[in-house]
Amino acid sequence: MYIFGFGSLVNINSAQKSFKRKLENSDFIPVQVKGFKKVWNSIEHVIFDGEDEITDAVFLNLQRDEKVSTNGVLLKITEEEFEFLKLREKNYSCIQIDSVEDFKTDEKIYTFMTTKPTKIANVSNKKAFIPKKYIKLLEDGLEPYSKEFKEEFIKSYSNFSFPIKDGNYTFSDPIQNKFAKDGLTNEN
Repeated sequence: MYIFGFGSLVNINSAQKSFKRKLENSDFIPVQVKGFKKVWNSIEHVIFDGEDEITDAVFLNLQRDEKVSTNGVLLKITEEEFEFLKLREKNYSCIQIDSVEDFKTDEKIYTFMTTKPTKIANVSNKKAFIPKKYIKLLEDGLEPYSKEFKEEFIKSYSNFSFPIKDGNYTFSDPIQNKFAKDGLTNEN
């Protein structure tokens, strides 16, 4: 099976935190997925360093739109890796992708997408922010890819619909934080 990454999973260093095996750049297959676009509307609760209150952080999400496609990467994964990714992406719904351009496989392709109404950010939420460190994580992760892939990826998320907030953050949910920020290697 494969997982389609369109946010932090595009970054090998970020993705590595959810894998026991060592990932290589060659494990990431750049693709176009039909029927989806990237949007800033996935709310996660975080705590920024130096603050006591939980903040609504807004991360990239996918939204269905049959008229467009968006780029990202495919990673071939095992059942065990899929289970770890479910913990990392625990507030997202796991959905099957049906149409990947110029990529043929008999295996299933999944992605994680926020679908719960309580986890979809509304632009009227004045206490929601896009973490600047997340944007940097996305941009740093694009280094190994082609110029065209990078440009299209950045263009696909450059309409920031929420203010950007600087600073380090942790997810308020300890399980999510472990699999997204701390990583599996800390278990050993």
